[in-house]
Amino acid sequence: MNIKPIAVAAALAVTTSFSVDAKELRLSAAPPPGSPWGAVTQKFVDKVAELSGGELTVKAYMGSKLGGEQDVAKQIARGRIDMGVMSNTAVSLLVPEFGLLASPYAFDSAEQFDCVADNHLLNTFADEFESAGITTISWMEVGYQVIFAKDAVRTPGDLAGVKIRTAPAATDTLYIQAAGGTAVPLAPKDAVPSMKTGQVTAATQLSVFGIATGYDKVGPNITLTRHQHQVGGIIVSNRTWNKLSEQEKAWLNEAAPIFLELRGMLRGAEGKLLGKAESEGANVINLSDDEMAQWKALAPAAQEAILNGLGEAAKDKWDQIVAAKAACS
Repeated sequence: MNIKPIAVAAALAVTTSFSVDAKELRLSAAPPPGSPWGAVTQKFVDKVAELSGGELTVKAYMGSKLGGEQDVAKQIARGRIDMGVMSNTAVSLLVPEFGLLASPYAFDSAEQFDCVADNHLLNTFADEFESAGITTISWMEVGYQVIFAKDAVRTPGDLAGVKIRTAPAATDTLYIQAAGGTAVPLAPKDAVPSMKTGQVTAATQLSVFGIATGYDKVGPNITLTRHQHQVGGIIVSNRTWNKLSEQEKAWLNEAAPIFLELRGMLRGAEGKLLGKAESEGANVINLSDDEMAQWKALAPAAQEAILNGLGEAAKDKWDQIVAAKAACS
């Protein structure tokens, strides 16, 4: 990833008042303020203000106040919004190969993924990000994809004839199609209304995000397929980035590692939120080894379809990911 080097050696003292010449950046985030992502985004906002003494500030618009994530990602690339806290799905609209990090069952463990992300892939997508008009200043843990459904789903066979919302990305949609579901790609904000109206009767979504935004209320059967591990990025429009001074870039870069705190937060929050959903009437489905094996067995064919769909450039990126996994095993 195109992560710029940190140039600030120590935090600046907080001033008692902001400069009249202070520069403000607009940041968009789909998660609501009360979510783990919202909490860490606010910490980032506060840290930038602290480091800059108020000379550079970030105003966060959470809960998709500036629009749906997929539309916002494009607006960031065009320079209409300064920066965003973006999921893998949103970033992959700008850089399709980035979506490969969310390939079905691509990683053996969260620890293996962390190793790959931190030690092997920092520059893998640098050229692609530059071409897309964005700079990425941090990774961001997004979590595991599961299935929320009106009726219980335990095996791929249970998806036969089921209209199921998928993320508007090849990795999720093609995998669900391989599982036998009738995939209906929808933005996150459209999934719950579509389940209410019966347009779909199930939806894939991140476990923590889904419960935080009410997916369990319309799809109370939560199947822990964990068929994707998603990572997103904190992206800045190159039009904005190139107008910043080296000092302003350094303040953003020094504050950005705050987003890595999401790893521990989300992995700890998932169990608590699933327990909360269960206490409120949801049916949390932990799969047996045999059932999980059936879901994992679909991954190779789905991955072949994903790579064929994304083209030769994606195959080269996938080879790099596989090599990084081997180095981290």
